Amino acid sequence: MQLTNSVVIVDFFPEAFIAEACEKKGMKTVVKRFQKRVTFRDSKQKSYSTIGMIDFKHEITSRIAKGAEVTDFNLDKMPREEYRPLYC
Repeated sequence: MQLTNSVVIVDFFPEAFIAEACEKKGMKTVVKRFQKRVTFRDSKQKSYSTIGMIDFKHEITSRIAKGAEVTDFNLDKMPREEYRPLYC
């Protein structure tokens, strides 16, 4: 999902697809984590973070309530060329 306001563009990319049991469908795929990319419109600087499903829901609700608009849907994972978290 992509949200846009006058200051930033916030992209949420699905990160972890998990199969869970479902009584009606047998198995269903859910997303538990998202990669969040914040692009500042004036400076074009970007900030990256990983958030969980609950934080995703709260942030979407909060940003839309403050006037952000849904401008796109990101259905695939973020390209690895753009963001690769560090591992220890």
